[in-house]
Parts: sequence; C-alpha cells; structure tokens
Amino acid sequence: MIQLLVLWGYLFAINACIGTGVLRILEKCLHGRQESSFARENSVPWIELAGVIAITVYAEAFSLFGPVGREAHLLLLGVTALLAFWCRQTLKKAAGRVLRILFSWDGALYLCLILLTALFTSRGMQHTDTGIYHAQMIRWYEEYGVVKGLGNLQQHFAYNSASLAYAAFFSMKWLVGQSLHGTNGFLQAFMVVWAVRGLRGAWKRQNHLADGCRIAVLLYALVVSERIMSPATDFSAMYLVLWIVCLWADLLTEGEELQKRADFAEKTCSPKEEQTAAESNRIHGYALLSIAAAYVASCKLSAGCLVVLAVYPLVKLLQGRKWRSIFIYLLCGVLVLAPWLVRNVVISGWLLYPFTALDLFHVDWKIPAEYVEHDSAQIKVWGRCLYDVTKIDDPISSWLPAWWGEKRREEMMLLIGNAIAAAGLALGAVRTAAARCGRLPLDKAMLYLAVLCSLAGWFLTAPFIRYGLAFLLLLPCMVLGEWIRPVRMGPVRILSGFGCVGIFLCLGMFWDYYVLFDLVWVKQNMRSAYYVTQQDYDRPEVYPYEIEGGLTVYIPKEGDNISYHAFPGDAYQSMAERVKMRGDDIRDGFMTK
Repeated sequence: MIQLLVLWGYLFAINACIGTGVLRILEKCLHGRQESSFARENSVPWIELAGVIAITVYAEAFSLFGPVGREAHLLLLGVTALLAFWCRQTLKKAAGRVLRILFSWDGALYLCLILLTALFTSRGMQHTDTGIYHAQMIRWYEEYGVVKGLGNLQQHFAYNSASLAYAAFFSMKWLVGQSLHGTNGFLQAFMVVWAVRGLRGAWKRQNHLADGCRIAVLLYALVVSERIMSPATDFSAMYLVLWIVCLWADLLTEGEELQKRADFAEKTCSPKEEQTAAESNRIHGYALLSIAAAYVASCKLSAGCLVVLAVYPLVKLLQGRKWRSIFIYLLCGVLVLAPWLVRNVVISGWLLYPFTALDLFHVDWKIPAEYVEHDSAQIKVWGRCLYDVTKIDDPISSWLPAWWGEKRREEMMLLIGNAIAAAGLALGAVRTAAARCGRLPLDKAMLYLAVLCSLAGWFLTAPFIRYGLAFLLLLPCMVLGEWIRPVRMGPVRILSGFGCVGIFLCLGMFWDYYVLFDLVWVKQNMRSAYYVTQQDYDRPEVYPYEIEGGLTVYIPKEGDNISYHAFPGDAYQSMAERVKMRGDDIRDGFMTK
C-alpha cells in the first residue's frame, strides 16, 4: 500500500504538470491568453485529465521507436520540469487548493477513501483478461515498444488499448524491480474523492444532473474494487467515460447559471461581456472533452460512440466562424489518435482491429482477414452468451432469451432500471416538446444522445455488462438527478416519479449486493502481507514452445493465464502454431505461415 500511495502521489504531480502545460499551450494557440481558462476552482480534474491523455499519447508515440522504460521516463521528466517552471503560478494555485482540502476535516474522509482504494489495489485477484494479454502487452511496451505483426503471435495483442501505454509508462520496473500495476487504482481513488467532494451541498442545488453522474462513479467503484489492481482496459475506459460525462454535466450546470445571469442582464440592461467570455470558456471546455472522447475510443472501441459529443462544440464554433479554433481542435484530435492508429497498423496490419471494412494496407505481417472476422464474431457471440461463432447472424429474438437468462439478479435489476430510465427520458422529451416554447438545450441533448448511442452500440455488438457498465449506471442516475430538481408538480411529473422510485429500487439491489461483496472481500484480505509493496502478477506454470524461426515462447500448462513474467508468452498454443518469425530477430516481428 505504501508503495502505491507514493506512486499515486507521483502520478498526480506529473499529470498536473503535464496537463497544465498542455492546456496553457492550447490556450496560447487559441487566444494568446496568459493563463488557462481552467486555472480556477475546478481546475484539478481538467489538468489531471489533460495530463493522462498527454502522457498516454507520448508513451504510444515513444513506443514506435523503442521500449517505454527508463529513457522514455527520464525524457518526459525533463519536459515536466520545464513545464512546471513555466506554469509555476498556476500550479502553485492548484497545489494550494489541494493542500487546503487535504488539511481540513473533509480531507480526513478523502484520506480514508484513498487508503481503502489502496487496500483494494495492493492485493486480490487479477482480471481474467490481464492474465491473457494485458500483462503481456505491458511487458512488450517495456521490452520492445512495438513489433510488426505482434497480433499474429496472439490476436488479443492486436486490440492495442491506449490505456496499456499509460500503465506501462508507470510500471516502473526499471526503478523498483517489480512491474507496478496501480494506474487503475489511481483513477479510482481520484474519481471517488472528486465525486464525494462534488456531492457536498447537493441539497442546496437546483440542478442535480452532475450529482447523478457522481453517484454513478461511486456505484462503479463498488463493482470493480475487487479487481482494481489489474491494469484492465475495461476499468480505465469506463472511468474515463465517467470522468468526461461528469465534467460535461458540470459545464451544463454552469451554463444554466449563465443563462439566468444573461436573462437578468437583459432585464436590467447590464453589460454582457462577462457572460460572453464565460460562454466562450464553456465551448472551449466542451471541445476539450470531445478530444478526450476520441481518446477514450483509443482505449476501448466499444466506448467510441461517446465522440457524438463533438457535434455540439463543432456546431457552436461553426456558428461563430471560429475557423482557427476548429482547425486547432481537429489537429489535437488527430495528434491524440495518430500514434494509436499507427500502432494498429504495425501490430496487426489493420487500421481498426478487429474491423475488416477498412482494408487499406497490404503488408506481409497483416493478420489474415478470416482470422480477424472470426475474432470479431467471437467477441459478439460471447457477449450475447451464445458461445458459437456460427450463430453470429442470429436475430435478436433468437439470442435475447439466452443473454437475459445468464444474467445475475442484480444485473437484471440494473437492466430493468435502464429500461425505466429510458422510458422516463422519452416521457420528459415529449413533455418538453409539447410545452409552449419548450426546448431542450443542445448541450444536454448531446449528452443524453451520446449515452443512449453508446448503450445501443454496446447492446447490438457485444453486450457484456462490463463493456458498457459506465453507461448502464449513468443513464438511470442522470434521470434520477433530473427528476429531483424542483419543478411544478403535474401528471407527467407524478408518473415519472413512480418511475424514479422503480429506478431507485433497482439500483438499491445493485449497490446492496456489491457493498456486501466488498465487505466480505475486505474481511478475507485484510491479513494479506501487502501493506508495503503491491502484490505481484501471477506466476502460472508454463512450458516452452518453439515457433518457426527459432524463437521460444511460453504457453500456460493449464487454462489461458500467461500473465507477465513468462515472456514472450502466448496464452494459446493454437495461435503459436500458425505463426512464424519475419526474420532472425524478434524485432523483425511475426507473420502467419
């Protein structure tokens, strides 16, 4: 635990320095301002998010030229020192706010939450996919960066989640002698503390949309705590989704306050310059979150529908003829995605794996299309609980009963809660449309549309609960938050109130199950001896297997857990049997026979 707490403090600091510098550079490119628009009370979540994205993109880009280890880390530390000196005043303000919070009575609560998260992150069980490919991919980052045709050795390596680049950068094996896996724990600790702090004084607010989003964060933390020590791509992607949606909801709340001020200014003939500048900052924030949504797609393609959010800032910038801003934001999006796309091509030969629609490259290390299509079909049928790729084209009416039948009771209740929430959302939209001059703000409409599109994409492709859990928690919590706000009572509100009671009961069973589950976990793991260092990756029994070309890879004797230490490893001998080396050295890569 102590090791993790030190790592998280270091993570927080370096994220802050890099994030502040990136936002400052972006501000100067856009407006030439002397200080970031987000260097204010709510700056910490913004600069931390910007730091996570920037460091991930840096690690991905560095991996194209060499291993992501000591040299990559020291180089970034040099850049961090320069940015910290350049932005020292902004960082000083942010650090002062953080220290005042920590050394307050509230800080004692936040420290307890951080320690509890460190307890979960220091020990426990690995996520299944961590043993199959997450840990091995981190090791590939550390040892070689990227290798051509790596997806041929094991197709899971071709998934190429950007979040593993961030995990590999802070693995720190070169420094502590053990590969640390605490980045997901850091995300959870930060998000939980931020969510709890944001809920302070909730009863005094009229708009509770952001409060509902923060409740979703806490519910998600309950679900994943047991395995949060794993560098699982699902966890990081879902926390990033929650992070972006919470910030968007905060901007929505701020927008309502600005509208009230604008209405008051119009009645009193007051100057509107302050409101205009604040509205410009909101559009700037929405555009930044759109870039973050593109980054989430590189972490998990199943969360890619979140990029629908980009429509709103694009429309606003086009209306204002902000051509320079549009170009800069589009360039930022390209810079975020470019290293990930290049890695996709290097690893698999495909621009977007496992989709064969974009067949743009013809290289000798390209994974054959039939393998890619089989992998894609397997993901879908397993998500539908069919477990047979020949059933990939079965209609929804065929697989829906089997899918529903394999859900646990608390999962069924969560899905029922989402159905009630969707019905309530539709009822509210009809009421708004029917009301005289009723109009749903476009930024709020885009937020709901992004969540609904993400849920639809999740359900129609690979409806594993864990793939879309953030969205499944967000929708009912957002609807509950909307209903709580004080508005005039009427038939529609009374009817929607009954729906919200149903949502609350559904979520109540969900959180009740996981609260008890986590308490049992704590009782069983309190005596584990990991209060100083973190529990290492699993060490399953393996056997050597020589692939064509003379390279020895390691295969697990039982199951498909190859984990981290047996390197290079392949979780499946059947995949190793169909691959050969492209040259005499491992750096030359792999290709199919």
